[in-house]
Amino acid sequence: MSADGKIALPNRKQIRISSEQDIQRMYHLRNECDAVLVGIGTVLSDDPKLTVKEKYVEKPRQPVRVILDSHCKTPKNALVVNDIANALIVTSEKCENIYGENVEIIKCDSDEDDLISLNSLLELLYNRGIKKLLVEGGSTVIWSFLKKGLVDDLYVYIGPMIIGGENTPTLADGEGIDGDYTINLEIVDTKELGGGLLIHYRMVK
Repeated sequence: MSADGKIALPNRKQIRISSEQDIQRMYHLRNECDAVLVGIGTVLSDDPKLTVKEKYVEKPRQPVRVILDSHCKTPKNALVVNDIANALIVTSEKCENIYGENVEIIKCDSDEDDLISLNSLLELLYNRGIKKLLVEGGSTVIWSFLKKGLVDDLYVYIGPMIIGGENTPTLADGEGIDGDYTINLEIVDTKELGGGLLIHYRMVK
């Protein structure tokens, strides 16, 4: 994110905030995980691949790509469902599989907000052998995981820039806290990286 906590431009378009060193760190982290997860908003706005590039990791081990897509909006030609790696599209309704053989659609229970139940999702993924999950975004998905206390470690790279904008997306959007409580973190480590600062947090549970 930027120094003022933004993760995109005011018009919600993606902007590069990470340094080259941080991008390399991110690919190594992806390579270590069983799966990487994003919401449908990120798929529609950024069209990410969510794969590991050989430029950064020699002999990459591609994680499963998990897309939270309650109402089956993932485009057939989205990069996240290409044939480089397997993908799971998690929905809350029955959807036709219009993708390749490497893509599976699975139905999951909804929660009280009519969103995919993250507790049910994690149990479902665990039963499939996915034990180390990297949640990359977007900001509403990150907020949902934080709100439900389902985060172990949070890595935040702060780039040396200001973006501004009252409605510009931040690291954690959603509805925000309800009442006087906050989601508390402790700092595990800090590191200067490519002109920015990487902070490793752990949730205080």
